[in-house]
Amino acid sequence: MSAPVAFFADGLKLAGDLYLPQGAGAGAGAGAGTGPHPAVVMCHGFGGLRGFWLPAFAAHFNARGYAALAFDHRGTGDSEGTRGRLIPHEQVSDIRHALAFLETRPEIDAGRLALYGISYGGANAVYAAALDGRVQAMACGVGYGDGERWLRALRREWEWIEFEKRIAEDRRRRATTGASDLVDTSDVLVRDPEAEEHEAEAREAHPERVTEVTLDTAEAIIGFRPEHVVARIAPRPCLFIGVEDDTLVPTGETLALYAAAREPKRIKMFPAIGHHGVYYGDHLGEMLDAVADFLDAYLRR
Repeated sequence: MSAPVAFFADGLKLAGDLYLPQGAGAGAGAGAGTGPHPAVVMCHGFGGLRGFWLPAFAAHFNARGYAALAFDHRGTGDSEGTRGRLIPHEQVSDIRHALAFLETRPEIDAGRLALYGISYGGANAVYAAALDGRVQAMACGVGYGDGERWLRALRREWEWIEFEKRIAEDRRRRATTGASDLVDTSDVLVRDPEAEEHEAEAREAHPERVTEVTLDTAEAIIGFRPEHVVARIAPRPCLFIGVEDDTLVPTGETLALYAAAREPKRIKMFPAIGHHGVYYGDHLGEMLDAVADFLDAYLRR
C-alpha cells in the first residue's frame, strides 16, 4: 500500500511515496502488524527517480514488515530544485530530511530507521548514516567509496586529463557567470556496454529520466569520499553488497568500503551478474532477502 507524500529539504519541496505493510498479514518480518513499523529510506542510483525499481524494492520490504520511503531528490522528478544538479552532499541532506519526515509519521517507529542505497545512492547512504545517528542500520549495494578513484577508473589516462581540464574550465566559468555547463550524464558516468544498453532502454521507457547534469556535479563527486567516514557508522551495523567484475562501479569500491567500516559489518558478494543485476532480474529476490535478513537481525523487536 503506497501513498504520495511530500516533505521539505533546505526549503525545497520533495515528492515521495510512502509504502506501508498490509496490517497483520504483512508477513513474519520485523514489525509485522498494525505498526508502528520500522522503516527503510530507499536511495536510488545516478539520475534515478522514485518510480524506477524502488516500488519493487518497497513491495519486498513491506512483505517483511517494513515501511519504505522512496522520493525524488531535489532537482529531479516531481521535486523542486535546480534541474541537473546531482550533488552528493545535497542528496545526503535530502536523505536526512527524509528521516526527519519519517519521525513525524505515527505509522513509523522512529527508533528503527534504516537506509538502503544502490550505486550512487549507496554511497549517499553510507555518508548519511555516518552523519546521522537516527540511522540504526545501513545497507549499501554496489556503492563507491572514493568519487575521484571511481570516475578515474572509468577512463583512460588521457581521457581523465581532458576531463579534469573541462571541470577546471567550468569552475572558472561559474566564477564569472554563476552557471555550470549541462552535459549528458554519459560525459560524467562513462558507461560500460551493459550499462549503455540499460541506459538506452531506461531512456526509452522513462523519458522523464535525468539525462543531463551540470559539470559541477562531476566536481562534487570527485570530492566525495564516503570511505573516509564509513567507520563513524559503528557501532551501528552495515551491510555491503557487491558484484564480481563490476565494470561500472568497480568491485574494489565495495571492498574498500567494507575494509574501512568497523564492526558490526557484513558483506555479500554476487557473481559477475553485471552492475544492474542488483536492480532487477533473477538475483533481485536474493539480494532483497539479504537486506531484509540483515535488518531483521538488528531491528526486530
